[in-house]
Amino acid sequence: MIIKSFETNKINISKNNIILMYGKNEGLKKEITNNLILNVEDISSYEEKEIIESPSIFFDSILNKSLFTNQKVIIIKRASDKILKIIEKILDTEIRDIIIINAENLDKKSKLRSLFEKDKKLICIPFYPDNQQTLSKITSNYLSSKKIQMSQININLIVSKCNGDREKLFNELNKIENYSLSGKKLD
Repeated sequence: MIIKSFETNKINISKNNIILMYGKNEGLKKEITNNLILNVEDISSYEEKEIIESPSIFFDSILNKSLFTNQKVIIIKRASDKILKIIEKILDTEIRDIIIINAENLDKKSKLRSLFEKDKKLICIPFYPDNQQTLSKITSNYLSSKKIQMSQININLIVSKCNGDREKLFNELNKIENYSLSGKKLD
């Protein structure tokens, strides 16, 4: 099932616990991942390569239950179609843990993408690069929430230096916030 990145609050993790995130917008992926796993303490992260090289170790780790936590999160980074067979095995075991699969761009012909788009139990979220307008709006909202005054020309300058990368933008905004705490005037 395909869900847009702005509709992620509609995801019911208890029903749809396996999520594929693909696309180039890593900043938005991190933001949404953090929102989805907000109250979970047990988080494991794997690279696709290490799962493919030793699938038995991966399955042992996800099938083992903790006595201290109810649910754990498994994040698979840099996924591609190579991991499809392992995902199908996970679907057969009906794991209750949250599994987030992070991939770069996937073609429309991708078998992994096709599986997630067609199955109602699985969630597929495409992430497209941010444009200047979106980043400008994020910057304005951030600055107004921190009560920092800045001209639109300077906002446009900051946004253009980030080259469409939301992570770089937030790094720059954090620098501006820290500088403004010193009481110096922003130019």
